[in-house]
Amino acid sequence: MINRTRRIKLHTNHACNLKCKFCYYGDSANIKCKEPTTEELKEQMRIARKSGALDIDFSGGESTIMKDFPELVSYAKKLEFRDICVITNGLRMSNIDYAKKIVDSGLNDILFSLEGYNSKTHDSLTRVPGSFNKINQAIKNAKKLGLKVRINITVTKENYKVLDKFAKHILKYEPDAVNFIKFNPWDIAFSMAKELSPRYTEISPHIKKAIDILSPKVLKITIRYIPYCFMKGYERHICNCLHNKYDADEWFTTMTQHKMGRVSSSSMIKSNLLKKFIKNFKYIIQVNPFYVRDFDDLVAHVVTKKMYVKPRQCKRCRYYRICDGIDKPYPKIFNTGEIIPIAGKKIKNPMIFREKYLEKYNEKFNF
Repeated sequence: MINRTRRIKLHTNHACNLKCKFCYYGDSANIKCKEPTTEELKEQMRIARKSGALDIDFSGGESTIMKDFPELVSYAKKLEFRDICVITNGLRMSNIDYAKKIVDSGLNDILFSLEGYNSKTHDSLTRVPGSFNKINQAIKNAKKLGLKVRINITVTKENYKVLDKFAKHILKYEPDAVNFIKFNPWDIAFSMAKELSPRYTEISPHIKKAIDILSPKVLKITIRYIPYCFMKGYERHICNCLHNKYDADEWFTTMTQHKMGRVSSSSMIKSNLLKKFIKNFKYIIQVNPFYVRDFDDLVAHVVTKKMYVKPRQCKRCRYYRICDGIDKPYPKIFNTGEIIPIAGKKIKNPMIFREKYLEKYNEKFNF
């Protein structure tokens, strides 16, 4: 089995300079919560390093709009984090002087959220005119400055039919990794469910086509939040809850993240293990103990019980034990008739498809 992830997420803020339709938080102007202080964020980083974390993703909201963001990046470098990354919409990083300042502070990895191959699609989803041009300039800046570049796309009704064009568009930037993330109507985003949620049967052929275009030149392509039964032949690209801890680009150092959250004054980040246990007790008792080998396994299975559902027919599927299922709002929007189980002996090892696939990528970036 490959090494577990040593990456943590530092949730810096909730504010953002975009108004994406699919955002779980909604309009940042409507978020009424205390943001973590710079000193609290530094303390979280210290806790993470003492707990063995090697890689860090700065995540918001939009981290780059913080006044002290360069200082936080510098501190991560001082603590000798290996991969120092920001997940960003690219607006501020489109300014080469600002981008260079952040890179000089220690940034060496960047994950962009690009929602289409043209301004019509991207700007419609972000609801900020000109954001497509800026993120493309930001990607160019990142490549010029020698960063590891990863690209996310949230797959929605507005962009799934042109994923092949998206793939051809980003190939010119030679990204190191690309993630296809199906829109999930969780939290505030549920209000956009009917407008943005596509069916699995609608999007899966287009994702496969895009993967075929990218595969010859992109080392790592990941699919999130789509059941295995729709990705037959492309299983190696699926990364869900049970895979996260074995993916160097994902966060699943659960106890470390809990320790970090304890020092935050932000109500949306602060962590209390006892309260979490009580809140999630009904899901904990649903977990099959024979599937649990450690604390991380328990958390992964609890998350799947809480956020996903497996229709009755899934029990006959060979992927049953390694698949999250479908997000809980999905049956309310559509139905479960399109879920067709794949016959065969049930697979127990969640990394049976993905482990070998990740070898070259992990070797290139010393994971």
